[in-house]
Amino acid sequence: MAGLSPREAAHSAELDLQAAVNIQERTPKAFLSVVWNFALESGAAPSAVLKVCAEAFAHAAENARHARVQLAGPQAATHLVMGLPLVAVAGGYLAGYNPLAFLLGSLFGWLLLVGAAFLLFLSSRWSRRMVRHAQQWEWSRGMAAEAMSMSLSAGHSLAQARRWASEVATSFTLDHEMVQQELARCDEFMALASKTGVGLSGLLRSQAQRERNAAREEAQMRVEKLAVRLMIPLGMCVLPAFIAVGVLPLVASVISSTALNS
Repeated sequence: MAGLSPREAAHSAELDLQAAVNIQERTPKAFLSVVWNFALESGAAPSAVLKVCAEAFAHAAENARHARVQLAGPQAATHLVMGLPLVAVAGGYLAGYNPLAFLLGSLFGWLLLVGAAFLLFLSSRWSRRMVRHAQQWEWSRGMAAEAMSMSLSAGHSLAQARRWASEVATSFTLDHEMVQQELARCDEFMALASKTGVGLSGLLRSQAQRERNAAREEAQMRVEKLAVRLMIPLGMCVLPAFIAVGVLPLVASVISSTALNS
């Protein structure tokens, strides 16, 4: 923010400057606090990393919105299917039958109601889990390389920069295997830079950008597949529930009325 000191800007952004000491939550806000504290202590310019964070978090929000849009179609189909039993019951009454008597007046009818309720509950949990998986965004991917580049730009040694990159990766990345892969790439670039004399900071930023692009593409693929996969709970849970409470009671009422009339 123009005209403000670093601490005043952090206060305006509601960043906890003490979060760098003990990190209990692996959240973007905690990461921003760590970067800001590092900049205050080392004199490094955090603008590049903050810009990268802003882009990554914006992509994460966009991915979540896209997942909610993909969920709208299956949800509408589910509501439509679950409204059909009422239409079936009303149609049965107009035709002179009583499907509710079968549902509420027999043990098998109550079993159908309980089974339908369980299937709907299962479908809801299943769908929410699929949406949560599709909305996952590996916002910390590539941040180890960015942190190392930032440390080098601040004049730190390779050992200090590598150590801080390791701290960032282990503190904010949940996937242990991904942590090892990112740090191994940092080591590869260190070896390459020492042999060829190429600027290490630029190599690290390029690698971080590739990691973020890969994470974004994977997240977009998960969201694109979500619309199709959400039809699985609809077909395996919602439709059987509709048959249980909308079709079978009507068929049983028709059979029962036919048997009584004969």
